[in-house]
Amino acid sequence: MRIGLVIVPFALLALTCQPIEQSISMPDDCDTSLCCTNCEIIRVHKVIDGDTFKSSKGTIRLFGADTPEKGHKCYESAKTSLQQISGNQVRIEIGPRLKDRFGRTLFYVYDINGQSVSELLISSGLAEAWRKDGQHRDTLVSIQDKTRAVSYTHLRAHETSLHLVCRLL
Repeated sequence: MRIGLVIVPFALLALTCQPIEQSISMPDDCDTSLCCTNCEIIRVHKVIDGDTFKSSKGTIRLFGADTPEKGHKCYESAKTSLQQISGNQVRIEIGPRLKDRFGRTLFYVYDINGQSVSELLISSGLAEAWRKDGQHRDTLVSIQDKTRAVSYTHLRAHETSLHLVCRLL
């Protein structure tokens, strides 16, 4: 009887400590191909540039997207876009690597509604898709290729919106 009283509380504790499974979903209200409405939410403290921010989990680097560095064309546009998309909270999903070569933590990042931040930046022409690795690499590269095809058509039509001017072609 005593053993049963000891085992039951530990069994209940084990059930409550199971990791929450994160999965990419496609809810009806998501405007991106990649969407994660059940991913962990973290606080954004400060946006550093178009693909890096400080958070409650340290310095975070977007997995899957590369934006212009400081001093390059469209740096400010990419940084401002990340600030607007992220607001003060984002959702995160673990990728195949935890750190980059500079020691920053790598996560796929989603806005609070679950939309992929990398996809939004790539489709607006403010970021390049990573071709090296990542479980969403093929999706992001495909989005980049489609975005480039559309931007060539618009540029030929003399479209001059900020994002078309800043496209990484």
